[in-house]
Amino acid sequence: MLNNCRPKLLKKSGETVQLLRLASTNFEKPSNNGTSITIPKRINRSSTDILKAISSTIQRDPTASHYKYHDDPYLIPVSNFQKRAYALSQESGRKSAQWIVNQNPELFNHKVAFPPIEKFYPKTVYDENCQLDENVLKKTIEESMVSDSITVYNLLSQKGIEISSETQQALLELVCYYNSVDDIEEDWIEERWYTQSNKEREELRNTWKSKGFANFLFSTIKSPSAEHYSIIIQGMAKYNQFDEAYNLYKEACEKEFVLSINAYNSAIKTAIYVKEGADHKWLHIQEILKQMNNLGVPMNLLTLNSILIVLTTMSIKQETKKYALKTIAEAKQFNIEPCLASYYYLLQIFCSDKKMKSTILIDILNQLEGKSLVIKDLADTKFFVTAMENCHYHLQSFEIALRVHSILMTKNNYNLIGDSYKESVYYRNFFSILCKNESIELLMKYYNDLVPYVYIPEPSITELIVKSINTAAATELYSKIWSDILMFDQADREPIIIELTGGMAQNLFPSFEQPIKEQLGKLAGTIFDSIEERKEAGKIKSPWSGSVLGNLINVCLFGDNIDKASEIIKKLHTNQNKIIGVPDNQTIVLFFNYCIEKNYFNELLKCLEYSLEIGYVELDDLISKTITKMSLTPIQKNHLSKLVGKEFNVEIENNAESIIS
Repeated sequence: MLNNCRPKLLKKSGETVQLLRLASTNFEKPSNNGTSITIPKRINRSSTDILKAISSTIQRDPTASHYKYHDDPYLIPVSNFQKRAYALSQESGRKSAQWIVNQNPELFNHKVAFPPIEKFYPKTVYDENCQLDENVLKKTIEESMVSDSITVYNLLSQKGIEISSETQQALLELVCYYNSVDDIEEDWIEERWYTQSNKEREELRNTWKSKGFANFLFSTIKSPSAEHYSIIIQGMAKYNQFDEAYNLYKEACEKEFVLSINAYNSAIKTAIYVKEGADHKWLHIQEILKQMNNLGVPMNLLTLNSILIVLTTMSIKQETKKYALKTIAEAKQFNIEPCLASYYYLLQIFCSDKKMKSTILIDILNQLEGKSLVIKDLADTKFFVTAMENCHYHLQSFEIALRVHSILMTKNNYNLIGDSYKESVYYRNFFSILCKNESIELLMKYYNDLVPYVYIPEPSITELIVKSINTAAATELYSKIWSDILMFDQADREPIIIELTGGMAQNLFPSFEQPIKEQLGKLAGTIFDSIEERKEAGKIKSPWSGSVLGNLINVCLFGDNIDKASEIIKKLHTNQNKIIGVPDNQTIVLFFNYCIEKNYFNELLKCLEYSLEIGYVELDDLISKTITKMSLTPIQKNHLSKLVGKEFNVEIENNAESIIS
């Protein structure tokens, strides 16, 4: 903006250049006409600030998928499996290209960019033939290349090259942080998004490599300092090697070392396994806090979270709650503001008791509303999914769930949703509350906004949504929900089909206009054809249910789709041994009455044959009704006589004489 105005200002005043040079400070200079010109302070801008400003003016389009799926509109995924396969296959293509470059580096000597971009170059392979020195090791450590750093260190050691203590300490930090294993590269965003859930299963499992390079490197240090002890203790505690970490902590204390604050935080967490009982764990925490205080080491946010982690493992909930509140009060004296991870641990402590409801989540939301949140602890990503679970199971309140969702959607807070698994669980609970407590209008408002491009409902949630539609008798939504069931590949889920067909059969009202009736009848036929096609293709292996087929018959007859209803009757007759159960008696009566009313004799015979096979109890009355109310030709009478048996021949003849007379 300032550059655009420069030519005009130069024409008005010769002193403008002077003013522009002083633009980094607030400066007022009267102009020729008496008004003052204020030059604002210079604001540092990044290369993407303009793009961010433009992006902030555009809201999310609920009808558009994520930008990563826009390469081919015809292949935009609409199911959880397709989303995962699409994203990971796209990333796999980039990995394959990188692999080819690394395997055949001699083919890629041309410069692909200027200035050169190291990511485009083949990966350097370090072996005995390489000219190595400490600078190479420093470079691999700076780039967080764990396996390469270990290889270079071993090669340098074999060649007898001395390594400085600073570099050795930096290497120890690297291998302790990553547990001597290469982490997923930052470039592989999708792999991180879809594999983070695996770490949840290892949350408290010991995954530290006891005989790994980190232990070996620490053992080679002749006189470990406080920094070395701090590093190894943090690494072991991070990967749940609490026993060994605690032993090293006691060893460091005996040597009167002053450890780093994070080392003390790790020592606090060791109470999870090295101490038993709530009293012993709390005493362990107090001892370390007193030692920190004596050494002049102030607590920080991670100290607070370490204490809360230990409190979540205590069995005496009433005492644990007191300890938690006391810890929060202590942290406030150090001007430590809890982060999302702190609130996550508080929810675990206060809301694990199902008998006593706690409203602590409301107090937490009062602190978070309107704030732009940033990650301060790795466990911050667990807050939103836990808060929504709390709204569903503990508080059972959609109003509070809506407040949680509002905070999540504030500014860039959605970055803290975590990974694909947490996102799925979050929306699963969100829609569960909606289905159980709110109107169908509100449910469909959020459904249309979030499904399918943000969230694909799991089968259990789809079943709940169908139940809500059935309860509200929202027959206009059956077509949409069925098309979505097909799209989500959930047509093989029997509970969903039972709920859907049962609801359709129950919500057939005579007041419906004929077009609506016909639409429902066609939909029932479409459902039958779609499931039948999948069964023949082997995609659905469970057999048909007689009750489901009966419901489809009822809806078909309601919509005058007699052809499809007759086809289903034929299916029931010819595949009796493959179908579980039989339709309801009312379905048989309804089919007979419809055929009698519309004079569909051939269709009636199909139902009659099936009824005779299954031994329908009230068949005699239906046959009598057929004889008395249908206009039968002699051929039809003869056919009916052969089908029903001799006992009905006299009745047929008497009926014929009465019609003639």
